[in-house]
Order: sequence, then C-alpha cells, then structure tokens
Amino acid sequence: RLVVAWGLLLAALPHAATGLVVGGSGRVRLAHKAASRQPVRMGLFTKGLSRAQRRAQSLLEDKTYDYIIAGGGTAGCVLANRLTEDPKTRVLVLEAGRANPSHPYVQIPTAVLKLFKSKWDWNFASEPAPQLAERQIYLCRGKGVGGSSLVNVMLYTRGAAADYDAWAEACDDATWKGSEMLQYFTKSEACFSTSNSGAESQWHGADGPAAVSDVPYVHPLSEAFLDAAVHDAGYAANPDFNDWSRPQAGFGKYQVSQRGGARESAASAYMTKAVRDRPNLDVVQGAVVKRVVFDGQQRATGVEVLLTAPGEDPIVDPMTDDEDLRRRTKPLGEAVATLDVANNAAAEVLVTAGAIGSPQILMLSGVGAKSELEPLGIPVVADRPGVGKNLQDHPACLVSKRSNADAPKSHSTALRIPGTTATNPVAAAKWLFARKGPLTSPGCDHGGFLTLAETDSGDASSSPDVQLRFLATKSITPDGMSTIAKSWSATRNHPDGFTIQAICARPKSKDGSVKLASADPLVKPTIRTPFFTDDADLDTMVEALKVSRSLMAQPALDKYAADEEFPGPAVQTDAQLKSYARETAHTANALVGTCKLGVPQRDAAAVVTNELKVYGVDGVRVCDSSVMPTLPGGQTASSTIAIAEKAADMLRDAAAAPAPPLRRAVPAKVVA
Repeated sequence: RLVVAWGLLLAALPHAATGLVVGGSGRVRLAHKAASRQPVRMGLFTKGLSRAQRRAQSLLEDKTYDYIIAGGGTAGCVLANRLTEDPKTRVLVLEAGRANPSHPYVQIPTAVLKLFKSKWDWNFASEPAPQLAERQIYLCRGKGVGGSSLVNVMLYTRGAAADYDAWAEACDDATWKGSEMLQYFTKSEACFSTSNSGAESQWHGADGPAAVSDVPYVHPLSEAFLDAAVHDAGYAANPDFNDWSRPQAGFGKYQVSQRGGARESAASAYMTKAVRDRPNLDVVQGAVVKRVVFDGQQRATGVEVLLTAPGEDPIVDPMTDDEDLRRRTKPLGEAVATLDVANNAAAEVLVTAGAIGSPQILMLSGVGAKSELEPLGIPVVADRPGVGKNLQDHPACLVSKRSNADAPKSHSTALRIPGTTATNPVAAAKWLFARKGPLTSPGCDHGGFLTLAETDSGDASSSPDVQLRFLATKSITPDGMSTIAKSWSATRNHPDGFTIQAICARPKSKDGSVKLASADPLVKPTIRTPFFTDDADLDTMVEALKVSRSLMAQPALDKYAADEEFPGPAVQTDAQLKSYARETAHTANALVGTCKLGVPQRDAAAVVTNELKVYGVDGVRVCDSSVMPTLPGGQTASSTIAIAEKAADMLRDAAAAPAPPLRRAVPAKVVA
C-alpha cells in the first residue's frame, strides 16, 4: 500500500495549467491540461487565436453583465459567490491566471514551498531599497482563481478589534468598526477548531463556506516552544487569537484555513462546482484587464481585456526588453466586457486584483496621479494621487539554531527520504489516505503576539507590535521568503534545528508604493517596499530578535539547541542586529493599502469611500485588501474575505434601492 500511495502522489504532482473552456450553456468552466513549457513572452496580434481565446471573445461580445469582477482572487471569489446567489444577477469574473486551484501542490499544506515563484505566483519584486542594503524584496502574490489564498501559509488571524476601529475612524463610518465587522468574519467561517474557542463561541461561525481548523499535526518542538514561552518565560497563554473578548497578546496555536488537513482557499470555499455551474456566472481565465472603459460622464461601462493563449504567460518584468520573445509570442485576443447600464443603473465594475493589481488597473484606466499618468500617455479620467500609494506590508526577520542529538527530528526531516529531495512515502501516505501527518502543517502554526514598544495608553496587550512564528525546522538561509523555495528544493540533507520568525505586526512604515512602469498592461508595475522607512520599525525588529533569542535560551528549548546559525554569535550589538535586519528582512506576505479608505477632506491620498466607491468616477468599486487604510495585526486573508462579504451586502442594498432614471448607454470613450 505504501508503494502504491507513493506512486499515486508522484502521479498527482505534475505541473498543470488551467485552460479556458466555454460550456454549451455559454458558461466558462475550468479545464486542466499539461502546461506548455514556454518562455515568458509578450506581444499583441490579431490572428491565429486559439479556440479558447475565440470562444472567450464570442462570450464577451454576446453578453452584458450587472457586475464585472476584475480579478478572481480572494475577494473576487467571495463576490462571485454572494452576488450570484440571486439568479437574476449576471456576474462576470476576469482572472489573468490559469493555474489549477485544485492541484495537489495547492491542497497539501506543506507543499506551499512548491508554489513560491511558480505558475501560481505573480513573482513580484520590489525595487532595490537603500534602507535594505540595496536589496529587492521578493513578493509572492497568488495567480489564479483564489488569488493569494492559494499560496499563503494559511494562518487564520484577524488582528484585534481596534484595527478595524481605526478603519472606521479613517472613513467616518462606524459600520467598519470591529464590533460591526465581526459579523462578516463569522458569516464566512465554518469553524472546526476544538482546542480554541471553537464554533460555539460568539467569535466564530459554524455555517460559513470557509473552513477554519486546528492543524492535525503538532511537532514536539512546537510544543517545546510554547512551554518555553508560557511556562519558562512567563508570557500569557492565548488559546484563541481570534477571541476579541481577551487581549491579543500571548502564545498558542494558530488556527488555519484548512478543511480536513487540506488547504481551504477562497476558490475551494467560495467557488465550488455548484457555484461555478450557476447559469448567471461566467469565469474567464487568461483575461488580463487592459482598462476600465468610461463614458463621457466618467461612468464605467465595461472593461477592455487581453485574452492570453493557454500555456502562455505574457506578463513581463519592467526590465525585460527582449525583442526576440516579442516576435515569438503567441497571439493575444482582445475583447470588451460590457456592463448592462442601459437596463441596470446599479451595474458596476468591481476591482479585486489585490494590493498590486488593483491600483495598476485603476491607473491603466486613467484613475491616478495626473503627474504620473500623463508622461505615460494615459488620458486622465480622475486625478487621484493616492492610487498606488500607502503600500504596507509585514517585514520579517528570523533567528535559527541547529538542534542537538537529543532533539526530536525536525519537521523537514520528517518530510524527506534521507539523503534525497524526495517526499517521505510514509508522510505521503498519511496525507493521501487520512489527511494527517507532517504534510498537513504549514510549518509555522505555533507562535504569539507581544508588545515591545512603549504605548501611550500603557496597555501592552491590546495591540501588540510583534508577532512571532515558530518553525520546527532550521532555516537554510537568513532571508526567508527570498530564497526558501530554491534552497529547500536543492538541499538533500537538511540539518535539524528550529527557527523563530519575528514580524513587525503593526508597522509604522506606510510609504511604499505601486507605480506603472508602462501603459502596457502586460508589464509589471514597479514596487517600492515600505520596510524600515520609519526607524521605529527597525528598533522594534531589533527587540523582536532579542526576544526570539531569549525564548530559545529558555530551558524547554535550550535543551535541544546547538549552535545559532542566524544571526550567528558574532551579531550581538543593536547596531549589528540592525544591519542584520536590513540585510535579511523579507515579507510576511500581507500587502495592503494602495487604494485606501478615507475622506479626501482629511486625507488627500484617499481613493475609495466608506462604500468602497472610487472617488471621481461612477460605477467602480475596489473591494479587496488594497482598501485597508492600515495593516491589521495578523494575517490578511480573513480580513480580505470580510471586506468582500461586506461589499456584497453593500451591493445588494444598492441594487434593491429605488433606481434613479435609467441612463442611456453612451458610446465608450476615454475622457481626457
């Protein structure tokens, strides 16, 4: 049975891509096929389109919609599900990626390492930053239906209620407060957690589409970490980080977005087969949004799209200038998806492409800073200087030690056949047949929150500034995300050890940005990371590294410790720790803020209203992580889902309101 199980797992793990097929009813469904090993290419032609591209063109030319969702990521899946619950509401989802959201690499929690810098990943990188020793920061963003919920580490932590109270203050709307947003967290959740507050608690939901669970595998070193933090160091235990009746500070097990030991993405939760088969829902993959189309009154009437060929990824880095690739690329189709504004005054474009993609779409459409759009030849529809500004993210650094001969074997050792890079067949069989064992762990499912900086209120527990994530694995490199996929895959004899990843949970650095590198939608935007642009965050990181070291020195962990590899014994002073942080900081994957909520009279950088409507135009809302004015102190997938759930309610309310006089459809044109 073990040999058979191993063979099944190997057979299940070929690279696959998702094609685009239009069903007989006119719906677009997902189809899986072997990936073409084509180089990255770009270009625009009008002949020689594939059958899938022609079918998509025909679909978009023949139909009109009440809502066009530009981006099939986490928020897009939620909106597609909720809005099509009304069978009379016609919805189109446009998603640039084609990668299969049901592939074993996505489903197996530990296989997250296989997703970094893969076809499921946009594989962005920031510009070299002087405060980071002129390094670029690798930024993993999900590519495909489900978005970043396909590639994150599945931790389900909402932050604190105070995080959402700050949002309410930013947009002068109490319905964004934590006490009001809680209903959207619980509405979305099917809680299977038993060790924490669980589904019976007011803080969790039982009947929502998105499963939240405890990890079914706990490594002995993870238990030793909690003993070191709670019993040895005296920090509080926190049995449920999502229970807002108690402070967030403390240490415990993180809840995860899993269902029965497998990843629960927004695709698996909200875009089930039953949802995809709804006759009022079309999902077109391989559809790159070129721009939102506006009429003469700045009212959105549709979306121009480029249709990529199956097996082709034409998106390029701004630095790419390879004319040979341009000549050899497969043709791209063009189409216009149209809103039915003639019959539905409430028809809208919903931008849900994430903190990098959403501002890119707005700027390509002429909504952004006039001073940045005009040099690129983009006609300005609305001068909104805040579009693409306010990029925020969680910076992370790590402390890692080798373990001694008395220590339990690391999580990494349990996953591998010794001396190889092949998956251990015992671990594979446990996951295949029981959804248990080490493959169910994302690797960092134990940790805690604590406050290290002095607060004005003197309360050191309500809004902690540091999150720690423990890994029962020694890090191979000190820069975490930047090289982990490559280094993990190449290492045959992974040394045993353990790691603490220290994260600035509520960073003060908020001046990152996303800017267009070109008016071409196939060129990635340029990204400026905010990491350590405020010295207070660097000071916080230094203290977090010190606490991480102190936890490793507690008896429960120290008895298993050998030499410290990162930062290493030579790094001791604050100045040395600051240098280490600048040279190794990496992302904890929580990009937000580039189309933020706000009131223009108070904040000139505000992009959307309290109802998520884009200032300066009609018929466009942004409904994803980019609207967060500040970064919650936790992982942002659950917050993004809550935003989309709230947006769906807003849209239903708007559709049910008495309609203004019907507009005559105005021929589409760009307003200068």
